[in-house]
Amino acid sequence: MKAQRIGRTAIVGVVAGVLAAGLVIAPASQAASTIKIGYLNATIGPFAGGAPQITIGLNIALGEIKSTVAGKKIVVIEEATDATPQLALEKAKKLIEKDKVDILFGPLSGDEGVAIARLSKKYPKVTFINTTGSASEATNEQPSKNFFRFHGDAAQWSGGVGEIAYKTLGYKRVAIIADDYSFPYANAGGFATGFCKAGGVIVGAQWPALGTKDYSSQIAALPKDIDAIYAGLGGADAVQFLKQAVQFGLKKPLIGGAILVDGTVLGSKADIGDAVLNTIGGGPVPDDSYSSPEYDKFKAQLTAAGTGPNIFSVLGYVSAKSMLAGLAAVKGDLSNNHAAYRKVLSTLKWNTPTGPLSMDKNRNAIVSNFIYQVISDGKGGFKTKSLKRQDKVAQGTKVFGRINSCDDVK
Repeated sequence: MKAQRIGRTAIVGVVAGVLAAGLVIAPASQAASTIKIGYLNATIGPFAGGAPQITIGLNIALGEIKSTVAGKKIVVIEEATDATPQLALEKAKKLIEKDKVDILFGPLSGDEGVAIARLSKKYPKVTFINTTGSASEATNEQPSKNFFRFHGDAAQWSGGVGEIAYKTLGYKRVAIIADDYSFPYANAGGFATGFCKAGGVIVGAQWPALGTKDYSSQIAALPKDIDAIYAGLGGADAVQFLKQAVQFGLKKPLIGGAILVDGTVLGSKADIGDAVLNTIGGGPVPDDSYSSPEYDKFKAQLTAAGTGPNIFSVLGYVSAKSMLAGLAAVKGDLSNNHAAYRKVLSTLKWNTPTGPLSMDKNRNAIVSNFIYQVISDGKGGFKTKSLKRQDKVAQGTKVFGRINSCDDVK
């Protein structure tokens, strides 16, 4: 069924009350004393559960500055997407050409991010700030001078997971099941690069379409002579796969793509326990025991909003805070095609809630990465425990397609 298309939406409709302060919906006309931000968010489709979390992060960042920079009001116009590049492009063009936004904030998914990064080259007068789209090629293939990503790509998130799987857990032969789009390509690529280099073997791969409901054929087709399964699925897809893994009695341990072991999946009400317990994974969000002054403050802000740290809330906040910090540094000056603003963004450094952030030459972040394992919280739910933290993780792996064997990452 074709996804419903939604026009301009009230951005805080998905978050009850707590974060309404700080977010402004644009009126028909704008005064010169405003900065207009177009916001693409995949509130339709397989990541609809994560989309409100990005809004929470955005609203916290806006609330910290009372939606004002150097006397200029920050005005946000949201457009709903469905995680497909087609709708993302349509809505982005509408925000740029009709609403005349200064900055485009988004999108959520990897395929959307690649499409928007390419689109940015056609609109040099607009600055593009990625939110959670983490496909490598958005910044690692043909980088755009006006497209910025203030977090790592999917391959960065998997750095070190393959080595731990092989050397610590003793997994020698691994099969892959992952969504068939750009983010899992990179996420699996980061895992496979380290795993294969350590001596592991990828024993085939299956790439079901994003939005798959029935994984019985993929589960049945798994080879018998494997030690573990790399599951590169997220959102509703991850929950469906894990539920069916329990139903089919799948006993092989899992290695999680970053969005499989995210809080938005672990916090679901579905019966996923037998499948997800002891899964290892890596990503930009620390384990549940992590503490620092910046992180503890941010966790308190999330708690006040009725949620907790997850990929979407954390990256939504860090991306928004970076965007706004740049605006504050230039006192809201977006003249000369945003030249001063982009110079600041290109060299931005700050201590985020999850660790230090700096930028590389492709305007992609160099960040901290966390490797963890899913364990029981003793209350019928799950939490994560730390296996390893890595700082100053930069882009490296260039995997832009499916991985079916170790030959694909050599």
